[in-house]
Amino acid sequence: MFYLKISEFAMKKLLLATAVAMALSACGGTKLPWKKNKVAESSTHSSIPAQVDTVAKSADSAAEKLKRKESSVIAYFDKEGNLVDTAQKGGFYRKLLGRNKAGLAVVQDFYQDNQAKQTNPMVIPDDKNLKNFDSAIAEGRVIWYSPEGKVTEFLDYHKGLVQRGGYYNEAGVLVLETEGDNSKDVNAKVKVRGFYENGTLLFENTQEKNDSASVFYYDNGQKMWHGVSNSETIHAWTKDGKPVELSDISEAVAAAEKRARELMQKYMAN
Repeated sequence: MFYLKISEFAMKKLLLATAVAMALSACGGTKLPWKKNKVAESSTHSSIPAQVDTVAKSADSAAEKLKRKESSVIAYFDKEGNLVDTAQKGGFYRKLLGRNKAGLAVVQDFYQDNQAKQTNPMVIPDDKNLKNFDSAIAEGRVIWYSPEGKVTEFLDYHKGLVQRGGYYNEAGVLVLETEGDNSKDVNAKVKVRGFYENGTLLFENTQEKNDSASVFYYDNGQKMWHGVSNSETIHAWTKDGKPVELSDISEAVAAAEKRARELMQKYMAN
């Protein structure tokens, strides 16, 4: 969705593209030997909900804590999220639901065409942002819904930065997750993970400062390959865990790369 800052999208797509390019260039060029030096392990554990039901349970928490309730439309947006004077076909509108105990505004966005909720109730710390459609102005969790009412993604914000986020497929299963935000600090640590249809980890890419590391996995959980930006060596394994040269598993690498690109394009590049 367009609510993430463009710099974040560009960064995340660049990370994956770099990881994939490193693997594919190795497959098509000089074979990289297996070295038995220790490779840093990548954690496959995630604290991000794997099912949308868990996310949905927290959706109304901000509205449930209102001290003063209201229900008035305060802004209209076109389909690109630009503020407009009147309702627009394909656009959105925002309601002020009231204020919490701290006096902070709680708002919620809706689809103009069918009046279905487009987000959960969101806390807006600064009133000057009440008509700002950029989700970074919210504090806490922002959840997005499809026009049919299904949760599509969420992002947790703190002081304008994304702490973590999850993207879900049509069946409500986690397919992508992110941690961190380098939109204000290019050296900040950022992590992106993607998953297979069976829920096992497909890839993990981590970047911090000028260093990046990527790990791809088979659908049985076994590591496929692991590479870091400051090394010319890529470690690779067969599906049953035997060390090999990356070029020997080029078909598996290509298939994994294909799914990774499809996930990024479908869920994070709109």
